[in-house]
Amino acid sequence: MVHSSARAHRTVRRARLFLLASGAAMLICFSATAARAQMGGIDSDPGDPGTGGTSTIQGSIFYASGQRLDRRVKVRLRGLNTDNFTMSDDTGAFSFRRLRDGTYTVIVDAGSSYEAASENVDVIQPRRRGDSGQTYTVQLTLHTRKAASQPVGTVDASAGGVPEPARKLYKEALDAIQAGDHKKAIGQLNEAVKLYPTFVPALNELGVQYMRQKEYDKAEASLREALRLAPDSFTPQLNFGILMLQKKDYVTAATALERAVHKDSSSPVAHLNLGKAFINLGVYYKAEKELLQVISIGGDNTVEAHRYLAAVYIETKNNDRAVQQLEQYLSLAPKAKDADKIREIVKQLRGQK
Repeated sequence: MVHSSARAHRTVRRARLFLLASGAAMLICFSATAARAQMGGIDSDPGDPGTGGTSTIQGSIFYASGQRLDRRVKVRLRGLNTDNFTMSDDTGAFSFRRLRDGTYTVIVDAGSSYEAASENVDVIQPRRRGDSGQTYTVQLTLHTRKAASQPVGTVDASAGGVPEPARKLYKEALDAIQAGDHKKAIGQLNEAVKLYPTFVPALNELGVQYMRQKEYDKAEASLREALRLAPDSFTPQLNFGILMLQKKDYVTAATALERAVHKDSSSPVAHLNLGKAFINLGVYYKAEKELLQVISIGGDNTVEAHRYLAAVYIETKNNDRAVQQLEQYLSLAPKAKDADKIREIVKQLRGQK
């Protein structure tokens, strides 16, 4: 009996380690080009048919200083068959969903103190029926309205305006990232920061790109500088927390991610990574709370939340609930690469009743 119990314990332990190790390979970070379904201010009217497609345009609004917008503003979407608007949330995040192919213009109206900011987006509809649409991410920067006497091409220093050469390098870096040339993007972002050392979005993106290249010390330096300049900014805080997870500094990670959740409680990515930090710290009741919040919010991160919840329940010796979470994981991701291994774990857990 003792031998059987010890073997069962080892089996459960291996299952828990497999769930955590496999999931740890998933790196989620807030790149300016990443699809971010967790952004606030999204889909205020789920019944809105959009333009009848499956794609999404989402984005963020920043002040010229690089800090996120801290109030709600009107965002307009114009296209051949639509002229619609939504309100951003109070962190400058917005989204337009269910869009078909075509060229759209996103326009931000932040009031008389700021020039209108706009960006064109070409949406390409999936060719095969049943394919999910793409998410197109845009970033818009608000610039204070210049006085008529101000020379054209000068930077409004009082507003902390980003010089045009730095903005151009930043945009080129984002294009390089989209094309998969991350080393080129890192070079361009470094040049942008040299031209404008307080360019917070560039520092954040630089941290993300270094993180993807596993140059963790450089990533940390960039993100710490972004947070020094903009301590209340959600995005660098989230990315710093994710970086600390990668570096296995779970105490620092949990602290940063708790701050991120406080800034934006609607972010499933922040809750998911905070849950992971708590698991590694052995604070399972807090991990459970965060992961359940991810499921409550919904979205793509729900799949991984079920997986990590199973690890929590295995560790707290609640095999029935672990099985339930793993079955949910399999129902949402039946073709996952580890599906066969997960099914085997479910079988083992059931055999221990």
